[in-house]
Amino acid sequence: MNGEIINFLGGYTKSGAPVHDLSRFASLMDRLGNPQDRLKFVHVAGTNGKGSVVRMLANSLTLAGYRTGEFTSPFIYRYNDRIKINGIEIPDEELSRIISIVRPVVESDGAGYSQFEITNAIAFLYFAEQDCDIVVLETGVGGLYDSTNIIRDNICSVIMSISFDHTAILGDKITDIAFQKAGIIKDECTVVVYPQNPFEANMVIDKYAAIHGSKVIRPDLSKLNILRSKPDGAAFTYKMRDYATAMPGNHQIYNALTAIEAAGVIRKKFKKLTDSKIFDGISTAVMPSRCQIVRKKDPMIIIDGAHNPEGMRALTEFVASLPQYPKVMICGMSADKDWKTALSYISPYIDKAYCIDGFCPKTVFAPKLAECFKDGETAPISEVYRRAYSYAENGGMLLIGGSLYIPSALNKFGGQG
Repeated sequence: MNGEIINFLGGYTKSGAPVHDLSRFASLMDRLGNPQDRLKFVHVAGTNGKGSVVRMLANSLTLAGYRTGEFTSPFIYRYNDRIKINGIEIPDEELSRIISIVRPVVESDGAGYSQFEITNAIAFLYFAEQDCDIVVLETGVGGLYDSTNIIRDNICSVIMSISFDHTAILGDKITDIAFQKAGIIKDECTVVVYPQNPFEANMVIDKYAAIHGSKVIRPDLSKLNILRSKPDGAAFTYKMRDYATAMPGNHQIYNALTAIEAAGVIRKKFKKLTDSKIFDGISTAVMPSRCQIVRKKDPMIIIDGAHNPEGMRALTEFVASLPQYPKVMICGMSADKDWKTALSYISPYIDKAYCIDGFCPKTVFAPKLAECFKDGETAPISEVYRRAYSYAENGGMLLIGGSLYIPSALNKFGGQG
């Protein structure tokens, strides 16, 4: 990561002082000239699937010829990859220049900003300066009080899969979490909703959409026909049209359906977003560390952040379908997630696990993780990739997962992360 941004963000906590409205971030952006008010957005919230749908939509819009901003969370390999235009991450020199604008404003009031709010401010400035036609914007945590929710010109809201995560902030009931996600719904602005959400979550979303006079669109699964779902992606028809995904797993098909419906809303104002561009955008979209196959055999290597139970369950469905043996995992998880439930899904399918900690704040003690596997042991981050690769290399599969922060940590030691 750029040393300048490390030093700058190091003075602020990940979540910042607690917020109960958007006034803190609104004040910051007002002093920065409200660049977000010069932009148009597609706003994406949800527990899982946000990053994949952001990538599918941004890729489609870029291929259609629009200058497209893309904001995701967290970074995978380095800080810059959270902020992109037309798929290209913000250059170091631009990042440094914008930091020089944001830093004195942030440091002038001691308001207890979060690292996410600062990053969000940098992104809004960059996208406005670069005259983006549209920005596909992923929320950080929740939606209602998330800093991204300050936007005004929202073309379409998208709410992805809703399940339990960040319960200390969002609540420990699905209805509480859905309420926070539904907070991104704007007046008379269509909201597209992932097709397999719990009934209770859908009730909350529908209620708040009605309050805002906003149409709700859900993909019609009766019009889906899955033709193929393999490690190299999937092929399916939806509403009599052919589609494909480069990202494997049935969950990516449902993500793609949501992107297709959202694109149908967006194209009403962005006319160049044709059916062919939507097909191309979805079929070529690749999201790092989302069921990403980085090596096909001897061993097959898969990277998936899968940091919460729902994400791990989707990953497990895919891993269980693979014939490779042995199945080896490099596992690390954050203590503020429901890691025990998450590992209860994947552990029956893992023949050997190498568990790590210390790769980001608040990781689960590696020996505790190891206890969740039938053959688990701990390993230092500097050695774990070599050990796991050696165990899996003769016809096996190596899975790297449990946190989106693992790939960058392994990269420091030459691992496939």
